[in-house]
Amino acid sequence: MNTLIVILLLFINLNSKAQQIIHSGKITFERNENMHKLITDNSSWSQAMKSKIPKYRTDIFELTFNSKNSNYKIIQEDESQFANWYYRVAAQNSVYTLLSSNKMIADKIIYERNYRIEDSIPNLKWKMLGEYREIAGFNCRKASTIIMDSIYVIAFYTNEISVSAGPESFQGLPGMILGIVIPRLNITYFATKVENKVLSDIDFKIPNAPKNKKANILEFKNEILKDTKDWGEDGPKIYWKAML
Repeated sequence: MNTLIVILLLFINLNSKAQQIIHSGKITFERNENMHKLITDNSSWSQAMKSKIPKYRTDIFELTFNSKNSNYKIIQEDESQFANWYYRVAAQNSVYTLLSSNKMIADKIIYERNYRIEDSIPNLKWKMLGEYREIAGFNCRKASTIIMDSIYVIAFYTNEISVSAGPESFQGLPGMILGIVIPRLNITYFATKVENKVLSDIDFKIPNAPKNKKANILEFKNEILKDTKDWGEDGPKIYWKAML
């Protein structure tokens, strides 16, 4: 009888842990960009360049979150010699999301110009898909959306984390986004670690950025489109990355 009770208590304990919902904590993300696919021509110079650079560039970001806020920022930048590649714009974004007031603040670097963008949280239209995968120990469901009229985005979210947030400005699913795949831009974001911890207000403090040019999303979009309109096929690539 004692053995049966012990087994029953262990089962109840394991089951309660499996059903635990996280409401506050920190998530570590890896942002991977396929650098070889940025080189699209087949010239001998391009092929030689591919042989000299790593296939992927990996930057590490951290997302802190609770029921009211989420802050996303870079914590470790890839220092490879290919760091200053022409297409690497807006690759160090900081995104502060005030969930309780539907407000988003983002700091972005577009070449030599720094922006602070303040606007409402983007309203993304997600389509739920019937596929699942495990990410950082969490069962995640697949979803998809279209951004900027033509960019297909795949997301993996878990309802084991109650906050509707994610890397960059991606959010709007019934739980935390732990994976993002953007095939057209050859970029992925995947969580590698999730910490369940209580955070204080200081963890969500938004730093001042007095030198950054202030704009809302529409003003920022129009300025980037204007700046890149004569850049040929490179223009849209710069615009898409800037708007993430």
